[in-house]
Amino acid sequence: GPQLGLAARALEYVLEKAKTRGVSYTFYDRQMDSASFQLAMAEAASLLDTAHLFAYRAAEDIDNAACEGRKMTYLERARVRMDVGKSVTAARDTIDTLISAHGAGSFAEGSLMQRLWRDCETASRHAVISPGISAEVYGKALLGIEGDVTALV
Repeated sequence: GPQLGLAARALEYVLEKAKTRGVSYTFYDRQMDSASFQLAMAEAASLLDTAHLFAYRAAEDIDNAACEGRKMTYLERARVRMDVGKSVTAARDTIDTLISAHGAGSFAEGSLMQRLWRDCETASRHAVISPGISAEVYGKALLGIEGDVTALV
């Protein structure tokens, strides 16, 4: 949830600033007039949608199992873990795309973008979320190999 919120706020902020912020060393007085900026916004918005879709699928899988009163299979739990890793990676990629489009000023200590980026970068590397470990767990589960990576599945 927090990762989705960080990425959503970053998109909102960059879109808001695009109306008055120029593109350095170009003739664009407003970022919003630049085709390359417009493409970056489309990419960022699509990445954020991707993050939401993976998160919502994971939540739906958990909710469905709970409503059915059953324990999820190992493969289902492994896919949920993979979905969470994909969601967090897409949220991080959203912010990365936005920072590149917004410009180097994003890294100024007083910039909201710097805080959003830093928080996202830190949170997305939490051991429980680890996209690499999640992929390993899911790949093994698809092959019928269970329980030899982590107990957190």
